[in-house]
Amino acid sequence: MKKNNGTIFMVIGLMFTTLGLTILNEYKILQYGALILGLILTIYSVFVSDKWKKSQKNIENKDSIK
Repeated sequence: MKKNNGTIFMVIGLMFTTLGLTILNEYKILQYGALILGLILTIYSVFVSDKWKKSQKNIENKDSIK
């Protein structure tokens, strides 16, 4: 299984948010679209990261029991 700790989603989300705040400020629809997409990806990355940390903690606990 591929290890996905949410870092890629965080970087892409911040990239869209930055684009929405800088380059796309003249185009309101694109600006709001980029800001919303960036916000959604950033929030999703937090949940992915939390799930990844919990699974790592469970793996460590199973190894310590053995």
